[in-house]
Amino acid sequence: MDGQYAKTVATVTLWQVAASVCYYTVFAATPFFRATFGLDGFRVGLVVTTLTLGYAVFLFPFGAAVDAYGEKRLLVVGLVGLSTGTLAVTLARSYPTLLLATFLLGTMYGTAMPGTNKAIYNRITGGRVNFAVGVKQVGVTAGSAVSAVLVTGVGATRYGWQGGFVAAAGVGV
Repeated sequence: MDGQYAKTVATVTLWQVAASVCYYTVFAATPFFRATFGLDGFRVGLVVTTLTLGYAVFLFPFGAAVDAYGEKRLLVVGLVGLSTGTLAVTLARSYPTLLLATFLLGTMYGTAMPGTNKAIYNRITGGRVNFAVGVKQVGVTAGSAVSAVLVTGVGATRYGWQGGFVAAAGVGV
């Protein structure tokens, strides 16, 4: 494995971990949303639906933006947006503002697939693209695990679930 290959795969994977830490905080926080906002199971489900809807809808425009402006810009914008969206969730004081904040967070995760995949495709050659994408995708699972620890462990025990979100936003930055 040459140095440029390793650097590209590590950088893109770390970006994916940071982005996933921000995005998956919402899943880890669903019991806290239920308690904080007095939500039933259906309304908690709508929070998750709003998050994933934002992600799905914005994959298309962010994919076009990656083609037009390049993946570097979109990946930077994506992490800043993910961190902002993660912090916005902590500022939600009502159910509608929680939905709005999770939608914002979801939209910014839409930079992940087109940006990270394009970064791999532009820099990896010689039949090693699929392996590199596979390694990068481990960042999703790793980020999900870190967010669960931040929100339910560190955050919940010491600073409340919001503390976990602030820590996750810090990872994104």
